[in-house]
Amino acid sequence: MRYFLRLYFVFVALISQVSLLQADPIEPIKIGAIYGLTGVAAGTNIHDLRGAELGVEYVMEKGGVLGRPIELISFDNQSTPLGSRQAAMDAVAAGVVAVIGPAWSSHAMITGPILNQAKIPMIASNATHERVTKGLDYVFRSCFIDPFQGAVMAKFAIDTLKAKTAVVLTNVSSEYSIGLLEIFSRTFTQHSGQIIWKGEYREKQIDFAQLLLRVKELKPDVVYLPGHYRDTALILKQAYQLGVKTRFLGADGMLGGTLADYQPLEAIEGIFFSTHWHPDIDSPMSQEFKQRYQAKYPGTIPNGSVATSFDAVLILADAITRANSTDSQKIREALTQTNQLKTATGAISFDEHGDPLNKSVVILTVEKGELKLFKTVTPSF
Repeated sequence: MRYFLRLYFVFVALISQVSLLQADPIEPIKIGAIYGLTGVAAGTNIHDLRGAELGVEYVMEKGGVLGRPIELISFDNQSTPLGSRQAAMDAVAAGVVAVIGPAWSSHAMITGPILNQAKIPMIASNATHERVTKGLDYVFRSCFIDPFQGAVMAKFAIDTLKAKTAVVLTNVSSEYSIGLLEIFSRTFTQHSGQIIWKGEYREKQIDFAQLLLRVKELKPDVVYLPGHYRDTALILKQAYQLGVKTRFLGADGMLGGTLADYQPLEAIEGIFFSTHWHPDIDSPMSQEFKQRYQAKYPGTIPNGSVATSFDAVLILADAITRANSTDSQKIREALTQTNQLKTATGAISFDEHGDPLNKSVVILTVEKGELKLFKTVTPSF
C-alpha cells in the first residue's frame, strides 16, 4: 500500500512539473514609444528612444512591473503632424496601456488629443510647449514647460550677461519656437531690455545668411535662438563664417546628440542654453542614469532629452505599480498622485495640468570646446 501511495505522489509531482513547463509565458505590459525616427527630428529623437529603452531595462532589472515584463513598442511619427496622428492611432490599435513621448511639442499636440480620447495615458518626454497638456486629462510630461525656461533665459540675459538689446530668430513652422519667442520677448522687455528685431525662418531652411547679416548690422547684445539642433547647428556655423560677433542663447532643443554635431567647435564657443540635465548633476539617480547610458553606449554623453525620456518610463512604471493594475484609467489616476518620485532630472510630482511641479532649468555653456554646467535655476514660486 505504501508503495502505491508513494508512486501516486510521484506521478502527481511529475504531472505538476509538466503543467508548469507547458504554462503560457507571463504576458508583457505593452507600452508605446512615439518618436520621430525618420525625418528632421530623427537626429535627436533616436537618442530619446534610447533613453526610454534604458528606462525599461532599469525597471526590468528591478523586477519588472507587477511581476510582468515591459514590452516597449516604438512608433515612428516620421517627424510630421500626419505621421504623429498615424502613430497615435497605431498605438491605440496595438493595445498599449500608455505611451512615452513624443519629444517635440508640435508632435505631442497632435498625439495628445487622440490618446486622450482613447483614455490612454501619455507622458511627453520633451514637449515643453504650455499647450501640450492643457485640457487633456490623460496627458502628462516629464519635462519643464516653456513659460519657465523662456523666462529663465530672458532674466539670465539681463541679470548675468547684462544684456540691454536682443534679437530673436524664430522658426515660424514650429509651435515650440514661436511659443519661446513670445515668452522670452515679453520677459526681456518687462525687465527693461529691448527686442530690436525678430527674424523668421522656416522648417528645412538651410541658408541663413540674410538673417545673420541683419544681426551683424544690428549688433545686439544677445541673440535668442529657440530652435531645434538641426537649425541651430546651421545658424551658429554660418554666423561664425560671416563673422557675427554676439552672444547666442538657446533653449532645450539647441543641442542634439553630441558637440560633434557642431563644427567647427569655435562656432559654439560661449553659447548658453537651457536644458533638463547635465552629467555633473550628482544626485544618485542622475549618476545612475549617466553610468547606465555610458555603459551601453561607450564614449557618448546623453543630453537632457534622453534623461527626460528615461524618467518618463520610471514615472509610468511607478504609477502602474501603485495602481496595481494595467487598466489605463487606474494608471492615469495613479499618475496624478505621483509624489516626489526620484528621477534622473529631479523629484517628480504633477500639478493639475499634468506638468511637473518645481522642475529646475539647467543652464549649460560651451567653454574651450567642452559642454559645462553653468547653473541650475529652480522656480521660486
